[in-house]
Formats: sequence, C-alpha cells, structure tokens
Amino acid sequence: MKLFAAACFVLLLNIAGRVAEARAVAGDVATSGAITVRAHKLFVFGDDFADNGNSASDPGLGSVSRAWRYPFGKSERSRPRKPTGRFSDGLVQSDFLAKIMGHSESPPPYTGDSDNWDDGIDASGMNFAVAEAGALEAPSGVLKLRAQVQQLRDLVRDGLVDDRDFTDSVALVAYSESERSGGEGGGRAGVVSQLQDLGVSKVIVNNVPPFGCSPWLAKASNYSSCDDDGNVSSDEHNTALRDRLGGEEGVMVLDVNSIITNLVAPKEGSVLYERQFAERLRPCSEAAGEEGGYCGRDGGYSLCNRPEEYFFWDVVHPTHAGWRAVMQLLQGPIMAFLGISDLEHF
Repeated sequence: MKLFAAACFVLLLNIAGRVAEARAVAGDVATSGAITVRAHKLFVFGDDFADNGNSASDPGLGSVSRAWRYPFGKSERSRPRKPTGRFSDGLVQSDFLAKIMGHSESPPPYTGDSDNWDDGIDASGMNFAVAEAGALEAPSGVLKLRAQVQQLRDLVRDGLVDDRDFTDSVALVAYSESERSGGEGGGRAGVVSQLQDLGVSKVIVNNVPPFGCSPWLAKASNYSSCDDDGNVSSDEHNTALRDRLGGEEGVMVLDVNSIITNLVAPKEGSVLYERQFAERLRPCSEAAGEEGGYCGRDGGYSLCNRPEEYFFWDVVHPTHAGWRAVMQLLQGPIMAFLGISDLEHF
C-alpha cells in the first residue's frame, strides 16, 4: 500500500511538472526554478502591418481578401506554407514583437465569438488589428482603431479580461500607408489614452513608414530611388506624432520609418549598404496580366523566386525577411523599453 501511495505521489508530481511546463510555454508562469518566463500579454491594434487573420476571407471580395490566398504565407515554415490572413509571405510585425516578448508568434486574432473564451482570452493576449484600418477614417466595414479598442473594452465588460491581464501588459498600435489621419497624429494619441485608461502598462506606437520608398511610388523610377514628395508627407506625419506622444510616460514611438529607410535606401558606405536585400525597392510580387491584377488573383501577378532577397512583398507590405530585419534592428530599444533582458533570436 505504501509503495502504491508513493507511486501515486510521484505520478502527481510528474503531472504537475508537465502542467507547469505547458503553462510556461504559453507565457503563463512567472518563474520556474532558475528560468524566468515572461507572462506579459500583448494586445495588438492597427492595420495590415499587424493583422494576423482578422481581415475578411470571402473570395468573393476580390483584392480585399487576397491575404487568404496563395502566394501569401508561402514562406512561413512553422505552418504548411499556407495563407493565414497576414499581408506577407510569412510573419508580420506583430509576430516579431511577440517573439521579442518570448511568445512564438502574435496572439490569436479577435473573432468576435466570446463563446470560445469561457476561460478567458489566450495567455499571450489578443490581436484586434484589421487590414486597411485607420485612426480617423477607414473603408466601409473596416473598424477604425478606436473601434478595435472598444472590442477590448467589451471583453473587459463581459469579464473575459480583467486587471490581471493588464499587469505588465503591452499594446502595439501599428499602421502603414492605409493610415488616414491627415498627418495630425491626434487619432493615435486618443487611442493611446484609451488603452492607458483601461490599464495597459506600456504602449508601442509605430510612426509611419517612408511612403516615398514604397514600391507603389518607387515604380516611377523603375525602383531605383524613393519618391521625395512621398517621404515629405511621412516626415510631416511623424513630426506631428512625435510632438503629441514623444516623452509620454509608458509610451514608445517606434521609429520604423528610419529603420525601413536605412534598409531600402541606405547611404553608400553605411553598414547596411551591402546588407541582405538584393532588391530593396522592387516588390517580390507585381500585378500582371489583365487590368485589375493583384497578388493572390489567378493570372493577375508575377512572383519572384526568392522572397528572402526582397524587402517588399508587394506594393506596400514588407516580406517576412523584411519585417525580420526591421524588428531585429529595433529589438534593442524595444527590450530596453519593456525591461526585457533575455535576448530572443529570430
């Protein structure tokens, strides 16, 4: 009898250890022996740069649902190279920020179906970002940033998110050329204030990328140079954003603009001049065939053989390799802001 009891005790210890290990992998345990595991939840808001599956998937919507069709997702090895609603051949910015925080990828996308969250939201957080969203304007049927924050507020109201979820939490507010704020920066400032009022500990806000370096505008020079006028617009936008949010406690304005500029239009002789990308401004996927072609439409695009050699996936969005390079260069400042000491390699 004593031997049986001892065996049961050992078995229980083994099960408990496996449960703790599983919770640690999910980022749900603060410490485990000498190993520190981050439990911080990540809440993601924004547009195409961060969307990991919230955009519409109905094929009948044409280009609106293109991220759910091949060749999107073709380079992501952690999945069977299938589209996941990300505007990339692999991962996007929110995924790489999650990796910096110790998660495997972005938190799961918001679905609006609270029946799936009887035990609360995922241990890593939640992603509310949806393609083409803006701070002050958005296309019909697309949620603006404030509406995305309202989705989080609704989860708090329903008891599915509570104060414990906001302890040491992080929010990412990411947007690209689809941001329609008129360059005033006020929309994002309001969103940041709302997130802080909810209890989010730290907020990371992208400035906008160099519009003139997008393939959409660089095509005029046969992808040989950025469009200066387009970059002036970005600079004005970012100056206004910095004036509103720079120096705010618990807020980091993430300078994706400078990093992307240095990667796609590096100065001759700089460290990045000979680095990584054979094609800095030309996209891997270009519209082709009949008028109205786009990446994801049958017969409507051309595709490069090696996306890892291209910074841009299409006319706006970086490749998996592009985002990886951007976030590697921003990893140090992000870790300092979040108080993270363990370097994650990706």
